[in-house]
Amino acid sequence: MYNIFFGNRRLAVCSFPEQPLDDPEAVYYSPGSFPELAYLPELFISNTTINTLCIPSKNQESDFKQLCTRLFRINAGGGLVTNLRGEVLLIFRYGRWDLPKGTQEPGEDIRYSALREVSEECGLDISQLDIAEQVCDTYHTFHRDNRFNLEFTRWFRMQFNGEDDTVVPQMSESIEQAIWVNPRELDNYLSNTYPSIVEVFENSDLARGTSSAAL
Repeated sequence: MYNIFFGNRRLAVCSFPEQPLDDPEAVYYSPGSFPELAYLPELFISNTTINTLCIPSKNQESDFKQLCTRLFRINAGGGLVTNLRGEVLLIFRYGRWDLPKGTQEPGEDIRYSALREVSEECGLDISQLDIAEQVCDTYHTFHRDNRFNLEFTRWFRMQFNGEDDTVVPQMSESIEQAIWVNPRELDNYLSNTYPSIVEVFENSDLARGTSSAAL
């Protein structure tokens, strides 16, 4: 399944008919109906009465690409980071708890982009950050420069190995706080986050209950 998030709303491309959504209020788009998939995001943005629009698909990758045709793509990398105590790194920005991430620079490997952004946004020594497996990709939209942008974020599991794990939020990026959180307390923070961030945790070892202090 592909989820494109528009704030708390989403367009979902799901397999047909094996993968129904768990949202009883979801509206289903009939394949082959008007408008074409490329124009569907614009109509979805303008119709705020629909919270979840599902596109049943026999070729999810192809239909997802069509949905993205008219949106400006931005690639980003981010990290789900734990320290030596097994605590999870969170940031607070724009009134919600979030994970550190940022835009991939031209010619930059996406894994390095993720490491660099974690280091810059939280003031951590990049040489003490180890990157492990990819967790998932998420997709969300935002309006900037008079256009709708679609951010493709690739998330990686990371470990910070430094004894000094003091964090310094990057104020220039509107980050008000950066903190380490005990995994048992995560629900208190994830109740005020973005659906795409919940998706990252759901796809991680933290959701599966196998988190440890060392990756």
